[in-house]
Amino acid sequence: MSLLQSSKKKDKRILSGTCPDPKCQARLFFPAHGSISIECTECGQRHEQKNLLNVEEVTDPDVVLHNLLRNALLGVTGAPKKGTELVKVMGLSNYHCKLLSPVLTRYGMDKQTGKAKLLREMNQGEMFDCSLLGDRAFLIEPDHVSTMGYGKDRSGSLIYLHDTLEEVKKANGNRECLIPVHVDGDGHCLVHAVSRALVGRELFWHALRENLKQNFKQNLDRYKALFQDFIDAAEWEDIINECDPLFIPPEGVPLGLRNIHIFGLANVLHRPIILLDSLSGMRSSGDYSATFLPGLVAEEQCRGKDGKLNKPICIAWSSSGRNHYIPLVGIKNTVLPNLPARLLPKAWGVPQELIRKYIKLESDGSCVIGGDRSLQDKYLMRLVNAMEEVFMEKHSIHPSLVADVHQYVYRRTGVIGIQPEEVTEAAKKSVMENRLHRCLICGALSELHVPPEWLVPGGKLYNLAKSTHGQLRPDKNYSFPLNNVVCSYDTQRDVLVPDYKLSSLNTCNWCHGTSVRHIRGNGSVVYLDGDRTNTRSQGGKCGCGFKHYWDGKEYDNLPEAFPITLEWGGRVVRETVYWFQYETDPALNSNVYDVAMKLVTKHFPGEFGSEILVQKVVNTILHHTAKKNPDEYNPVSIDGAHVQRLTDTTETPQVADPQPPTKIILTGQKAKTLHKEELTMSRVERSIQQSISEQAFVTQKRRTDKLKQEQKGQGRTSSPGGSPETSSSSAPATPTKSSSPSSSNKEKKIRVTTSDGRQAMLTLQAHTTFSEVQRSITNQFGVPPAQQCIRYGFPPKELIPPKDGEENEPVALQHGDRVTVEILRGPEDKSPAASIPRASSSHSGLHSVKNEDSVTSSRMSSRELQDSIDLEMSSLCLLATLMALYINPLGESCTIYCCFWSFHEICFLTVAHFSLHYELLHVYRSNRTMTRSRENSETLECR
Repeated sequence: MSLLQSSKKKDKRILSGTCPDPKCQARLFFPAHGSISIECTECGQRHEQKNLLNVEEVTDPDVVLHNLLRNALLGVTGAPKKGTELVKVMGLSNYHCKLLSPVLTRYGMDKQTGKAKLLREMNQGEMFDCSLLGDRAFLIEPDHVSTMGYGKDRSGSLIYLHDTLEEVKKANGNRECLIPVHVDGDGHCLVHAVSRALVGRELFWHALRENLKQNFKQNLDRYKALFQDFIDAAEWEDIINECDPLFIPPEGVPLGLRNIHIFGLANVLHRPIILLDSLSGMRSSGDYSATFLPGLVAEEQCRGKDGKLNKPICIAWSSSGRNHYIPLVGIKNTVLPNLPARLLPKAWGVPQELIRKYIKLESDGSCVIGGDRSLQDKYLMRLVNAMEEVFMEKHSIHPSLVADVHQYVYRRTGVIGIQPEEVTEAAKKSVMENRLHRCLICGALSELHVPPEWLVPGGKLYNLAKSTHGQLRPDKNYSFPLNNVVCSYDTQRDVLVPDYKLSSLNTCNWCHGTSVRHIRGNGSVVYLDGDRTNTRSQGGKCGCGFKHYWDGKEYDNLPEAFPITLEWGGRVVRETVYWFQYETDPALNSNVYDVAMKLVTKHFPGEFGSEILVQKVVNTILHHTAKKNPDEYNPVSIDGAHVQRLTDTTETPQVADPQPPTKIILTGQKAKTLHKEELTMSRVERSIQQSISEQAFVTQKRRTDKLKQEQKGQGRTSSPGGSPETSSSSAPATPTKSSSPSSSNKEKKIRVTTSDGRQAMLTLQAHTTFSEVQRSITNQFGVPPAQQCIRYGFPPKELIPPKDGEENEPVALQHGDRVTVEILRGPEDKSPAASIPRASSSHSGLHSVKNEDSVTSSRMSSRELQDSIDLEMSSLCLLATLMALYINPLGESCTIYCCFWSFHEICFLTVAHFSLHYELLHVYRSNRTMTRSRENSETLECR
């Protein structure tokens, strides 16, 4: 019964995998019990779980929290889902291909150099000859059959063409070998469908339209003669105009590409085109299906290089409305699809007997669709790269950036149907005006946009500036922090003019992250020093898996920083040196002489004899970079340098974050609730928390190693027992997991150190009381209970004797605790200050102990004197740690920083102290500085 119940429970594991697209490789997180298909957050494709790469269970709770819960807790929505035209396969989306298509009409690729050249310079005419694709056919990869926007069409065609496709399936041994695939419905669906049937991409839609228009013009008389009984002579002008790539039909006129244009495309390609419909449509009297033959082209020109007839390509209607064409293509690594004779439509516009002339029919009257001569993906990508360079030269912007602008800017605002040419110009203008930003977290684009109506009299920003500063002046800049814009005033037009060079977005419009950077026209990001780039790192010490930008270069690691002082000719300059030492490429490691020369040249240019200063700087840098531990690495701290991306991917096992969230509040057996602030804990808060946990061990550790050596040298033992168990190690005890559960529940070992330097390991039972601990210390060290002051933990706190009636309660000591026993003065000491604790935190106590030590130092041995000095120094260090220091006076107030408790307070001497968060402290100081300089500032702030 228990097995049955456990099998019904959901698998609660979290898995991660890598997108199989070689151009994407995004890391995806998903629950093990989820759907069998996963949508990639980067390229937009959907993949079955079995097709993902490097699938593994995510065992690090921090990775799970940040990638699965952060969005829900912090309201982070991330980038929007990609539409069908923006889904990327092999790094290319349909929209990207549409943008490059006009370039391919006029340019070709030099096979030797891989560079684009004008076709006329290659003696191939003014435009691309689409008949060169007459023997090509696209076969879709099985893995991409279900990819939205690239694989199977999802507009309803599978239902509409179900009966037709079933007939094809039966004719091919019940194997699915001919499927309808997606094309965008943007008014160019016919040429998109033909282009995809030829090469799998919508790269040649523009060239097909230009070729079709040219073919009609050159053979207009032949067309008119052939269709004189069906098409009026006055219609040919509209037919030709409809072929133009920029054609826009008049409002209310149902014009578009139709059967006559399909017939023209068959003649352009020198190959037949078969149009299919539903079975009911094909059996009707209308010409909803047909076989379009290249009847105006000689038969010998319709053969490939192998001398065989070019095989027909197949397209179909997607619905009963018959207003959208889709291509039917074969599947790679399967048999080529055969169209049975009963589904082969009649020839359109030409005699039926020409079918056998232009199509090779099998013995049963069927014919093969498409063929197996496909353009290789490698060649296609080279062609695309060459055309992208031409696009950049023409428009000064990369086509992938234009596609991103279409997705993140226009789709976000609900604008649809806008022409790619308009998007290109708008994106180019946005980049030139410095208004386009890329988010380093989610990768989305954000545009800094100010509506023009806000800037004129009566507008939002205009009224705000005028109500705040009165009469507007042309020699002043007006800052609007809430709108992330700085404006100047134009007196002639009486409007505010945005200055985008002084303006910048602070947060992403999509995920609200603060790692937002300007972007260049080529799509590259204007990184700041320390930013993580998209380039993978194979040997970085930081563990993020990506390189970091610094001073124009990409490094595997962030630099280490240390201060340095330059003094020359009576002038002192303090500078920070950023040092790279662990790069995979040795050429990127810092050169000490180059660094020193740059520093000296920067601050003391042209000084005679500065070579001496250079040598001094070299020696100083070498001193800072010389490390006893080769693995020691302390990089400079940069906010956002390792911010968690929504699409992170690593080729190495996931490295656990050394600083996971620490406030996870469990509410019941299954549910867990996280404090929102824990996922947004500042770097300073985390560093302070980490320093406390790490320095606790170091602060507690005494000079035990040195004392142990001295004890061995003098032949003394650290305890009367002197057993190996109690003196075998001088290292502090560390809590460890016992191999025996029963013993770990009954015994706990603690390390005890006395104020005179002795130490031992005591074994306590789980029920050991305070008096038994005292007796154990007495037996081990010979210190009476009356002279024992027991302290434990960090900071050391006194172990208080139990109250009356609680003498039998177990002592509050845990396995692995570090305990110190201060030996108090006995009654035999006649000094008046003997009863004062030596480690008292009061000033009077400290002075009393000092006086006593100075009196009795003559009677003490050198060893005891050294122990006394060590104890006094420890007490003073503890006192200094607990004291608050006044720092950085700021006018009428100042801030207080307590280095032990790691907090700031702001002190108003006449009022009170108020707690101040570190980040608020930074804002406070910045505002104080801005307030003092506002009188001399040229920018006025409007809030």
